[in-house]
Amino acid sequence: MDIYNPTGCEDKEPFALRVIGESMTPEFNDGATIIIDPGYPTVNGAYVVVLYQKEYHFRQLVRRDEKVYLAPLNSNFHSLELEGHYQIVGVVTQQNYKRDIHHYEYPKDGEIIKTESERSIRRRERLEKAAAS
Repeated sequence: MDIYNPTGCEDKEPFALRVIGESMTPEFNDGATIIIDPGYPTVNGAYVVVLYQKEYHFRQLVRRDEKVYLAPLNSNFHSLELEGHYQIVGVVTQQNYKRDIHHYEYPKDGEIIKTESERSIRRRERLEKAAAS
């Protein structure tokens, strides 16, 4: 399957993927839906989907000492050094896991701003209020 253009969308059109596995826990759990934006600027530290050696990888992009790595967030997995040709398919800009929605922004290298959607905040507040009753 070609995840870069699975439905014939424009090249820079955001698309959704389902997270499979535990390499990006605790931030991204197995079964989470992530939104990938191919047009979003890529910075050091961003969560990305990369095509490398005919395989797609979802990891954190790390540039260090003129080398590029794909780093998992789960320490039980290994980083992958990107050597030769690779293609950054897009940057993760949103996550939905069990109806909790978070947005991601990367204003500069090494900085990630994670915000909870207003809808998720209202839902959480309703659940907390119901539990307190």
